[in-house]
Amino acid sequence: MKFDQKAFQYHEKASIQKAVADWCSDWIERDCSPYTGLELGAGTGLFTKHLALRGFKEFRATDLSLSMLKEGKGRLPLVSWERADAWKGDWTEVDRIYACSLLQWAPEPKKALRRWRESLRPGGRILACFFIEGSMQEFSKVDQRFSAISWRSESRWKDIFVESGLRILRSDIRSDLIAYPTAKEALRHIHDLGAVDANRMSPSELKRLLKTLSDTNRNGFDLSWRAMRVECEPSS
Repeated sequence: MKFDQKAFQYHEKASIQKAVADWCSDWIERDCSPYTGLELGAGTGLFTKHLALRGFKEFRATDLSLSMLKEGKGRLPLVSWERADAWKGDWTEVDRIYACSLLQWAPEPKKALRRWRESLRPGGRILACFFIEGSMQEFSKVDQRFSAISWRSESRWKDIFVESGLRILRSDIRSDLIAYPTAKEALRHIHDLGAVDANRMSPSELKRLLKTLSDTNRNGFDLSWRAMRVECEPSS
């Protein structure tokens, strides 16, 4: 992934991530003054801006990328920004953990969720929103190597949460379709976000993929996104 390299333009380009962050924010408690909060993978602050308004007793926004942290702090200077690896769980216990547009990138989601669960104080909760199977399917149906990750279904994600020792309090799904003039424009947009793995397809293979999509989508190209939001707590 190249998020660190694209941090300077991520905030303006991440339209679907912004829509999903706004959607997920509906499930943030209105008054968070009794709680300490931690956001993982905060990026440039698309979701952070909602959390910053909830009056936490203490709140930290974190990301592994120094470039993302710089961008986020520039936009939300009153928020406490720190560097942290979301998959390692090396932070102090908190009451609430938040992660938006992050969990789909976890190399081992069950291990990550277990660490998040272990970081919660008694009565703690996790609110996570992430992309699932169906996202960018117009590309991956033509060639599975296009996707930088293996997309998981809604049911598989529910199993992962349960297997991680978490009880799902509520969950929901949303689907979006973003229109582009061509498949090439859609691909350029994905590249601008940094959500690419340059080693999966050669330039010639990618060129053939785009030609195939261009030949079958002459009147424009619609790209699918499917997101899931989950609020959960430790099951024991």
